[in-house]
Amino acid sequence: MEQTVYTNYWQNRLTGVKKEHGSYKNEDEAINGIKAWWELHKEDYPGAEYKRTNSGALEIIYNDDNYFYRVEKRRIDKPLPKSKAKLRNKNEVKSIREKHGLHEEAFLFEELAEPYRDRLMLAMNDGQKLMRYTFDSDGCPIKKLTDK
Repeated sequence: MEQTVYTNYWQNRLTGVKKEHGSYKNEDEAINGIKAWWELHKEDYPGAEYKRTNSGALEIIYNDDNYFYRVEKRRIDKPLPKSKAKLRNKNEVKSIREKHGLHEEAFLFEELAEPYRDRLMLAMNDGQKLMRYTFDSDGCPIKKLTDK
């Protein structure tokens, strides 16, 4: 089942780094995902520039010309990831914390306050991806969990 999606990428022109944030059903949802990410990081860019490229992608230049988000329209043949996360129970959370030796200032998705979980879901739009990270108390990702 092929469908059109809009994928957010954060890019750094200086280093060439490009990081995918999430894919969405439409461009407005993708833009809202970027704004949710800024909100999580307590950032505000009222002067952000929205520029359409020749390829049709939307670039959002928010701090200076070296850092921007890019929303690209693309076709995929898989369904979008689920934008809901099945929360793990207390025993599963405890087991994962022990397995990875998480310190008290690192939180799993389930341990975050609901407003942070909601913002993260808007920002990444992938419940499974969110379950693979640890976060600080403000909902900012710290690191990806890896199997030991």
